[in-house]
Amino acid sequence: MPRPKKVAPNRANGTYEYKATIGREYDGKAIRKSFYSPISLEDAKRKAEEYKIKRTVIDTFGATEETASDISFAEWSKKWLAVYKKPYVTENTYLLTYENFVVNHIIPYFKAAKLKNIRSIDIQRFFDQKQKELSQSSLDKLHLCLFGIFDKAIDNDLIVKNPVKNVIYKSAKEKNAKKVWTDEQITLAKVFFADVLPEAVLMLDTGLRRGEMLGLMWSDIDFESKTLTVRRSITDKQHGGVEISPPKMESYRTIPIQTSLCELLTKLPRSSEYVFPNLLNTVQSPHTFSKRLKNAMKRLCEQYLELPQLTAHEMRHTRGTQLRRNGVDIYTIQKIMGHKNINVTANIYVHDEVEATRKAANIV
Repeated sequence: MPRPKKVAPNRANGTYEYKATIGREYDGKAIRKSFYSPISLEDAKRKAEEYKIKRTVIDTFGATEETASDISFAEWSKKWLAVYKKPYVTENTYLLTYENFVVNHIIPYFKAAKLKNIRSIDIQRFFDQKQKELSQSSLDKLHLCLFGIFDKAIDNDLIVKNPVKNVIYKSAKEKNAKKVWTDEQITLAKVFFADVLPEAVLMLDTGLRRGEMLGLMWSDIDFESKTLTVRRSITDKQHGGVEISPPKMESYRTIPIQTSLCELLTKLPRSSEYVFPNLLNTVQSPHTFSKRLKNAMKRLCEQYLELPQLTAHEMRHTRGTQLRRNGVDIYTIQKIMGHKNINVTANIYVHDEVEATRKAANIV
């Protein structure tokens, strides 16, 4: 029997094209797709059949194109950042908490490894390495990112379980001791700041975060009930300007304020809706405030040599430590400071003050 005559290529470049119907539009119109082969028309038909089988599996079991192509960890991580994080957090949070840790720490470690091939032991080895060089806070952010990356991979049917779930980690890096002022030093500083930088007095009295203090509006203060409500926070944008957003961790709260602070605030001009505006009576930049605080701190510590210079965060920490030092329970401190949960408060303040511990235990 004579061998079948080979079909000539049907494309000008010498390849074979086969058009197959791969589905239907909502109106019943056929969806057509071309498949190519340099070998034969039959080979192009085979590719079309393989494609339709793969599509059937995808439609039946809820898999995705990424499953079929074995997406890499690096590729999925970048998709996770773009789809699940960047649109929903502030610019600073995205850059410092998410992009920084994913791009600079996580992707360089796992690189092009297939997402589906990463196991719990691989995650554990990653943390074993990182806990030698990073703080506990940084490790927590790494865990947050990794857990989210794999969790959304499960939602998209790329993997079946999260390898980050039972990982154990604890920073081996020595903690930097935070500087705080004593009650006497706080009193000296508040007298100095009252005329020079009233924002600092408010921070020392309330423990507000820098951005929360700058976002404070006159409508947030109830002078009659002597309370202050945190409703927003101000952050610097990467390429200039500021961003107004909810307070960190959605920590909306109303806290009591002292009579002396109320008296100080009533003396301030109300030229803006913001309590502490910039020279143009609009929102003051956190970066601008930090520069003003640094200059004021330098002058303060030149006058009182025994005072260490504090940052805005250390002033907040000073307030929390003062509350604990004076016997305030950690649940109340949590509410005032706006911590997400009680464990954060306990980890920061319960072990901080030796003298407070001595007093509580009645050790003389």
